[in-house]
Parts: sequence; structure tokens; C-alpha cells
Amino acid sequence: MAFVNAQQTRIMWGAQPLAAYVRTVTPSATRDMLDVTTLADSGKSFIGGLTDWSLRVDGLFDSTTTAGSLLADMTSNLSSGATVATSVAPAGFSAGSSVWLIPAKTVSYEPSSSVADAVQFAAEFGSGTAPALGISLADLAAVTSTSNSASQDNAASSSAGAVAHLHISAVSGTTPTLAVVVQHSTNNSAWTTLASFTSASTVGSEVITVTGTVNRYVRAAFTVGGTTPSFTCQVSLARY
Repeated sequence: MAFVNAQQTRIMWGAQPLAAYVRTVTPSATRDMLDVTTLADSGKSFIGGLTDWSLRVDGLFDSTTTAGSLLADMTSNLSSGATVATSVAPAGFSAGSSVWLIPAKTVSYEPSSSVADAVQFAAEFGSGTAPALGISLADLAAVTSTSNSASQDNAASSSAGAVAHLHISAVSGTTPTLAVVVQHSTNNSAWTTLASFTSASTVGSEVITVTGTVNRYVRAAFTVGGTTPSFTCQVSLARY
């Protein structure tokens, strides 16, 4: 067994590294079980129905209201209903670690105040598109030059497509640019493009879904441009 200290847990919501705000993170996956028991049965019988994915976080309220603050982004997302790349890593984002990839819509955002306590908040998210359990391809860290992440071995190819998340939490430099591509390979030597994120020059996030075969090996490839560029970013992939 490999138990994990909760202090290792990290969560990215769009461009926001939420570990600096939250105290608890609870992803949830459930499936309806439909009762198909008949008079001829000697016991109850069920078939699987619809799945439901959700995420709840509880943390400390930050009253900063400037553009890009957590409060501004949360309230804006409630209004827009946009799907936001949300990645939950119980053991952190080091490459190869397990990550829940949840393209999420904000369902509720609730600040609360109690006597003799810090102001807190709770937020709940529902799934915008199909989530999945995958792995981190690149830790949340500064990328300053064109490079590739270490390859990750799935032991075999898969055939049902995948979802990939990119989070960029900080950018610096003069006219910086970043192009991120998820690549896959059958032999860990010859690489082809599986998914391409939109070229970026500012903080942000993106969700990409792909269909069809995902080869055995996967990695992230970073192409960086500009003068003294630096992008603090993280990439994950989950196979369906």
C-alpha cells in the first residue's frame, strides 16, 4: 500500500492553483442503479444507469477583487457557465501521478462567516464534459525553453480517445509564446501529435478531447518563444 499525506494534494481550476486557498477537496463519481426486478426474480436485480461527476472544495475566502483573482474568476464563471479545466491530484502533480481531469462548470460558490473564525467558502462544480482518471504529464513548474516532458508508459494502447488539460498560472518575459502538444508513440522513439493546445501568451487553461487510438507512450512537448520567456504550467492526460 502507498498512503498519501493530504498536504501533497494539489488542485488546478483554470489558471488558479487552489491549494493556496482550500482545506478539503472532494471529487465524486456515482452511477444510478436502475431497479429491473420482476415477479420472477428471487432477489433484486439492477442495471447501470447514468453517471454523475461532481467536485466540492472548502477553503479560506480571499476578498481580492481584481481581475484574475479567485473571487473574480469564481463569480464570473457562475455567470458565464463556461467549462473550466479542473485537475485534482491527490499526491501532487509530479509526472506520472494520478490526476482527476474534470472539465467543470461552477454550480455554487458560498462564502460563510462565523464568530471568532476566518471567513471561509465552499464551491461545488458539475461536469461540463466527460471526466476521467489519468496521469500528470508535467508538474506545475516554470517552462523557459523548448523541451519535452518524460514519456509515460500505459503498457498498451487504448482505443476510446482521451481528454487533456493545460493550466498556465503565471507568465513573464517579453512577447512570450508557448505552444503545447500532447504526443504519443508506439515505441517510445517515434512521436506523433495526439492533441494540440491553442498557442498561449497569457495565463489560462484549456480542455481538449480526442477520439480514437491513443498509443502506449505519451508525453508533453513545449515550444517556447520570446525574450526571457517563462510559463508556469501543468499538463495532464486521461484515457477514456
